[in-house]
Amino acid sequence: MFSEPAIGEKFFGREDVLELLTKRAAALKDGYRQNVALTGQSLSGKSSIILQFLYTIKEEGFVPVYVEVVKEPFRSFANKFVATMLYNSLIKMGEAPGIEMEALMEKARGKLPKTLAAIKTVNSLVERGDLDEAYLNLLALTSSLKDETGLSCIVMLDEFDNLESLGIRNPFLGFGKIIMVQKDTMYIVSSSRNEAIKKIISEKLSLLFGNFEVVNVSNFDLETAARFIDSKLSGFDIDMTIKRFLIAFTDGNPFYLDKIAGRTKEMALGRMKSYIEKEDVTGAILDLVYDSGGSLHQYLLNYLLELLDTKNKDILLGVLCAIANGHNKTTEIARSLKVKQADAAKGMLRLVELGLISKNGVFYNIDDSMLEFWLKYVYQRKKAFLIDGMIDKRSVFAGEVDAYLSAFIEELSMPITARIAELFNLFSNELFFVESRNIKLPHFTKVEIMESENSKTYIAASFRGNFWIAQAYEAAVTENDIVNYVRNVKNMGHKLSNKIIMPLKGMDENARLLAKELKISIWEGQALNRLLKAYGKKRAAIL
Repeated sequence: MFSEPAIGEKFFGREDVLELLTKRAAALKDGYRQNVALTGQSLSGKSSIILQFLYTIKEEGFVPVYVEVVKEPFRSFANKFVATMLYNSLIKMGEAPGIEMEALMEKARGKLPKTLAAIKTVNSLVERGDLDEAYLNLLALTSSLKDETGLSCIVMLDEFDNLESLGIRNPFLGFGKIIMVQKDTMYIVSSSRNEAIKKIISEKLSLLFGNFEVVNVSNFDLETAARFIDSKLSGFDIDMTIKRFLIAFTDGNPFYLDKIAGRTKEMALGRMKSYIEKEDVTGAILDLVYDSGGSLHQYLLNYLLELLDTKNKDILLGVLCAIANGHNKTTEIARSLKVKQADAAKGMLRLVELGLISKNGVFYNIDDSMLEFWLKYVYQRKKAFLIDGMIDKRSVFAGEVDAYLSAFIEELSMPITARIAELFNLFSNELFFVESRNIKLPHFTKVEIMESENSKTYIAASFRGNFWIAQAYEAAVTENDIVNYVRNVKNMGHKLSNKIIMPLKGMDENARLLAKELKISIWEGQALNRLLKAYGKKRAAIL
């Protein structure tokens, strides 16, 4: 685990996910078991959520077993599982056990003799080298504990997909067999490889009774990210434009926001100022992302080296760099790398499996915005530097970051309708996944910004006599907004092929139901940001 999870006072947001886990724990006590799978990009806060759940849960009558699954020998994983289960079980029984395995086993001799016998069976199987059978018996320990003490277990496996690295032949098939009969054990699993865990659940666990409720842990939404920045920069004045940049630049990732906001504050303190300037943000990015010793530089480099296969590292890095430079379609990536499309496609498929990129329609995307920035402006720049020696490379990068930040802020400062009009002008009959379906983004012959009777701007985009009417809202959308939108559309008299509203700050449920009834497409802020990124534009951050 690269960073310590944020728990207690350091924990921020995620109330909805915590509430869900708490409800599932309460249901387990009542005899209803529902397993939960948390997915989301690396460092989005999955471990923090699980550990905060443990920190705050008030329910009694169960034993928590948290294990971070890493690439290690099975024996190490088994020892952690057993030690954690014994420690928490003995605590629940009012004992004060030590933390060493010998002390835990000795204490269990008198308090948990049946469970101890089952543990010894696991150890014996490991000694004989029968790891597959040892694995099944290890997972079954929670049932032994339940029979002996009446205590159910909630088993939390962080980075669950790493089970395939323990030397077990069919870890997920075996896991499925166990949970099918374990009605009193609840599992909370997490993975940063979204596609991998979805495939595991949909293909390898789909026919079993131990179904999983999949919860996507995304980055902070705009309001949560803004509140997080305010908490990190308490006592400092910060311009709204700078705040919007920090949110868009980090894509609301809590780890990146924490690091950059913290370093930005230190830069301001160094100037003995109580306000945040653009130079403070530039300095923070230089220190953390560009410098080889910077924490974000180290994380991104190590993250790639750990994930990428040595054999295919060059082609995979090449694909990542091509996408970071805006070549996000198969033909463009292959042309950029000067390889056959089939070879580029193999690399892209592997990167999707690793969770480094995702596909939407015809577009490939690097999900981690900081990784994308680092590849383009740091990794490639350093690799391509022809002049070595005494030249101050940091100052060269500083100039590029300053120009990048200025361009970013300039784009973010544009009216959102103007930005969407620019976006619509880039469409060229590509497929894109919006609203749970693939839609064709037509090559518009004309894109106009119009003004309605109530002085609201909207976009009228036409192709072959058909019109798309799109309107963005910078405040929460109400039923009245939908009524006014429909009235405006009717007054136009155009042949419509798509009616779109973009509720950038959400919408109430009645407005949503009315829009669906009237067959109005709803493009949420997240969907709009995916489109903007696909076409090389900056993320919208409406506060």
